[in-house]
Amino acid sequence: MRDYLKSKDFHRHMRSLLAPKFRELGWETQAAGKCSFARGGRVCWLQVSQYSNAVIGAKFTINLTESTGSAGDTRILRRLDEADRAVGQALEEQIIARLPMPDPDPEIEVVGDNGGTVLVKLGDLARANMRQWEAPADVWLPYFSKSDLDEWAAFLLPRLERLTAPSSPEIIDPQRRAAERVRRLVGFFRSK
Repeated sequence: MRDYLKSKDFHRHMRSLLAPKFRELGWETQAAGKCSFARGGRVCWLQVSQYSNAVIGAKFTINLTESTGSAGDTRILRRLDEADRAVGQALEEQIIARLPMPDPDPEIEVVGDNGGTVLVKLGDLARANMRQWEAPADVWLPYFSKSDLDEWAAFLLPRLERLTAPSSPEIIDPQRRAAERVRRLVGFFRSK
């Protein structure tokens, strides 16, 4: 039986797996307790779904927040290309297939497509979500144990530089921009 990884342990484990690559890319590790990294006015952080439990596991995604401008949060897994999505989908199917299912498989109430409640087998809820791998869908990566996170980290690490690259020119911190103007102005007067 595999041990389900709680949110606190998720952050600790993913931080240990991703921090060296983020540091290599010029990001700094943020405060302890969460898996988040900062560079300039940008923060990249992992978010665990609130709909997780020891029966069907959990899912996570990666957000990028710009502290300047109106960009807000961006889910960077939307930036996966077609080849990435094919690899990610195959990995998701493998992880879901390994989930420990209760026996007997209970029925639970969920909200259906029309807004009413319907009964669904718990095992059916834990199936891989094929639609999320169609661009530009919001991608959430399922996990149950540390070994699942090890596999997702191996998937993410070679893609982090591309996924965290600014989609437009890097936004420069306004204070830094003002300091650069003052330096140029001082340099102008010194040269005369």
